[in-house]
Amino acid sequence: MSDQDKVHELYQELVTHFLDPLLNGGVAQCTRALPPAALDHFALARPVETTVEGSILEALARLSSELAPVELVELAERGLIATLMAVHDLFWLTDPELDRAFARGARAPVREWVFELIQAIPMPRTRSEALGRHVVLDRALSLEREDTVVKNWAYTYRFYGRPPPGNVVALPKVRFVRQDKTQRGMLELAMEGTPELDLETPLKALVARSPITQILRHDLSPELRFGQASLAVLSDDVLRAGIVQELVKRGTGHVAQPFGHALRVLSAEDPSPQHLFVALALIAEMQILEVFDERAGHRPRSEPAVGDEELFAAVLPALFQVRGPVRGLIAVNPNDAAELRERAAKLQQQAGDDAVEMALSLLERAQPLKESA
Repeated sequence: MSDQDKVHELYQELVTHFLDPLLNGGVAQCTRALPPAALDHFALARPVETTVEGSILEALARLSSELAPVELVELAERGLIATLMAVHDLFWLTDPELDRAFARGARAPVREWVFELIQAIPMPRTRSEALGRHVVLDRALSLEREDTVVKNWAYTYRFYGRPPPGNVVALPKVRFVRQDKTQRGMLELAMEGTPELDLETPLKALVARSPITQILRHDLSPELRFGQASLAVLSDDVLRAGIVQELVKRGTGHVAQPFGHALRVLSAEDPSPQHLFVALALIAEMQILEVFDERAGHRPRSEPAVGDEELFAAVLPALFQVRGPVRGLIAVNPNDAAELRERAAKLQQQAGDDAVEMALSLLERAQPLKESA
């Protein structure tokens, strides 16, 4: 078998046994570690089995459409494949079987492969590219490994992410066999299960390469920033609306501090008026949707000067004071406007006049996009 055939065989194992079940709720199985040198081939390859390819493409489109409408998400997209390879290798590194003689030395090189693959992920150019990468990474973040401890009258066996062999659990009544199963999520495995490898750093670096995931999983971005990639994604009105809906489902209390901080940092970087508008629109639309979704809302924590949560809360009341096209963010019917104005008055009192003045100054610098990206 040629080297090219071996690489393609590895690709088939990845899409068939890891990606397809990952997207469709099956049992995802890691293959061998995936070297960055295979990315060029993987990014152009296609599954041999048409049923596997169809299953993957259907799942990518279906899961992506839960956030924003999209007709097709390409599997043969370099950023998606690099994301898939990196998250696969991260999972591969959490295997306790590697912590033994003759296998331990392979872990450090594979960890470096993860960083190389992360660096190979380009900024998404389209809605489908951004959604496809997010779907793969988001599903991977929810994966769990099932560990089993098998005890009988004489021995105790441990199996990590693998089913116990038949001979170990045979004759359970005669041999007094007892099985205890536990589930451990990928985040726990990466952040706590392998401290000597520090998998938390590459995991957070990978999340930062998927703008949608970074926004929705802001808890994995210690210092959230509205960077070029995330602002480009948020410039898509339809995609931003889907992200807003998902964030509001979880309650704005979880996003007030990190998003308020990200807005503060962005404003200090002298962004373009359009980029500033996109960031403000995200926060404003969250607060507006929260009112109409009958959510209780979030009371900002009081801090000296203008705190991050206070700045976040001040965006809505500042919108009622700003003039010009930016005010179009609160263009709603009269009945809804009255309810919105009532919420804005409450937020103004909670955030404080200084915070509202700061938010107003940012809104006056902002300029709406002429058309959706």
